[in-house]
Amino acid sequence: MSPRVIASLCFSALAGSACLGVDAPTVGVEHEMKVQVLQLDEAIDAALLNNLGLITARYAPANEQDSVMVEAAQFDIELFAATSLAESQAAASGSSLDSATLPESETRRAGVGLEKRFSTGASVTVDSNIRRYSSNNNAVRNPDYSTDVGLSVRQPLLQGAGATVNLAPIVRAQTVADRSLYILRSDVLDVISEVEIAYWNVAFARAVRDLIGSSLELAESLLEENRARERLGLVTPLEVLQAETELVNQQGDMLQADRLIEDNKDALRRAMGTVSFLADLDADLTVNPLPAKLPKLRPLREVVHDTLESDADAQAQELAVEVQRINKILAQDKARVRFDLTSRVSYLGRDTDGWQGYQGAYNADGYNWNVGLEVRLPWGLREARARVRQADRNIDREAVEWYDIKQQKALLARNSWRAVDTGVKQLEVTQRGVELNQEAFEQERARYGAGLVSYRGVLEAQRDFDQARRQNLSAVIESLRAAIRLSRVDGSILERNGFTWETLDALAESPNLTEHPLGEEILETRN
Repeated sequence: MSPRVIASLCFSALAGSACLGVDAPTVGVEHEMKVQVLQLDEAIDAALLNNLGLITARYAPANEQDSVMVEAAQFDIELFAATSLAESQAAASGSSLDSATLPESETRRAGVGLEKRFSTGASVTVDSNIRRYSSNNNAVRNPDYSTDVGLSVRQPLLQGAGATVNLAPIVRAQTVADRSLYILRSDVLDVISEVEIAYWNVAFARAVRDLIGSSLELAESLLEENRARERLGLVTPLEVLQAETELVNQQGDMLQADRLIEDNKDALRRAMGTVSFLADLDADLTVNPLPAKLPKLRPLREVVHDTLESDADAQAQELAVEVQRINKILAQDKARVRFDLTSRVSYLGRDTDGWQGYQGAYNADGYNWNVGLEVRLPWGLREARARVRQADRNIDREAVEWYDIKQQKALLARNSWRAVDTGVKQLEVTQRGVELNQEAFEQERARYGAGLVSYRGVLEAQRDFDQARRQNLSAVIESLRAAIRLSRVDGSILERNGFTWETLDALAESPNLTEHPLGEEILETRN
C-alpha cells in the first residue's frame, strides 16, 4: 500500500478482523493474495482524474481565466476601414457656368485607421482618408483627390476617468477566476472524502457479509447438531424447527448483504468515474479490510482553528465580497457626470493625383484642428444612484454570507470532532459487548450440550452475540466516516493522502476528454 495512505487509515487485514472481535481467517489466504486489491490511494487518484462531477467543475477556472483575457482585450488596438462609391446626375444644368447639359459626378471614398483605449480612460484614434471626385462639368481639378491624416483623442475627466475604474473589470474578472479555483478546491476535497467513504463502505459491506457468513455456518452446525440429538431423542422437533428457522433467517440476511456489497461497489465505481454503467460490469472490485483504529484525534481548539484558516468555501466567499466591492466602484463611477475632453488635428492634401494628394498631406499643405468639451448628464442620475445602493447592499449580503459560512464551518468542526470522540468511545463499549456476549453464548451452548437448558436459550444467546458483533461493526464504520468528514472539514484529508495544493491546482486546467476512460462515449453525445 502507498505510504501516504498507510499513514492515515489503512491497516493490516489481521487488525481489521480484530476490530470485529473475531479471529483473522486463515483459510483461502493464498487465494486472496492472488486477487488484485484496489488500494485507497489508487481509487482517489482515479477519482481526481476521472470523476465526472469533478470533470464538470474543472471547466469553470479555465473559462474564468478566458474571461480575464476578454476584459484585457478591451485595451487591444482595433483596426477599422471603410469604403464607399456614389454617383449622381442632375436633372438639368443649374448654372450658366456648367459645361454639361446634365452634370454628372462620381465620388469614391476610402479610409483606414486604428483605435486604442488606455487605462486612463483615454481613447486615441489615428486615421487616414482619401476622396476622389470626378465630373463631366467644369472643375479646377478633375479628378479631384483630397486626403487627410489625423489624430483624435477623447479623455474622460469625470466618469470613466482613471486607471482604478478602467482596470476594475479586469481585476474583477481575475478575482472571479481566483474564486473559481477555491470552489474547485472545495470540490476536490469533497471528491476525496466521497471516495474514502465509498471505499470503506465496500469494506464494511464485505465485513457484514463475513459476519453473516460465520453466523450462517454456526446456524448450519447447530441445525445438524439438533437433528442428531433429535435422532437420539434428546431434543424435541420444535427445537429442530427453531434451528431451521434461524438458518433461513441467516440466508435471508446473506441475500441482503450481497446486495449491499454490490450497491456500495457501484457507488465507489461512480465516484472513481472509470466505468460506464451503460454497459455490463463484469470485473469484480476488491478492497482492503476495515482499519483497526482511527487516526489520532487532535484537540478541538486546534481542529476549529485549522478549519477556519483553510476552509476553501470561506475563502471563495471572501473573494465574492471583493467582487461586490469592485462592482460598487463601477457603480459609483456611473453616478458621475460624463465630462470629456475632445481634440483632433488633421493634415490635408489635394491634387489631381492621389499619391500627390498624400504628399500634400505629409507636407502639411493644409490642416485643421479643434478642441472641445462634452457634457452628458442624465436628469437626476436615478439609475446610477440606485445601482450604488444595490452595490452597498450586495457587499453587506456577501459579507453576512461569508460570516455565516465561517460560523457553519466552526460548528461543523465541533460536531464532527464530537462524532469522532464519541465513536472512539463507542468502539470500546461495543468491543467489550462482543467479548461478553461471546462468552455468554459459549457458556449457554455448553450448558445446552450438557442438557441443562433448552435450545431457545442458545438461540437467544447466539442472536445477542450476532447483534453485539453487528453493533461493533456499525460503530467501526460510523466512527471511520466521522473521522473522514472531520478531516474534510479541517483540511487535513489533503496532507493525510499525500497531496498539496501546489500539485492539485493543476486540475484547474481544462480537462482533455480524449484521455478520459469514457471520453469516446462522452464525445459521441457532443456530436
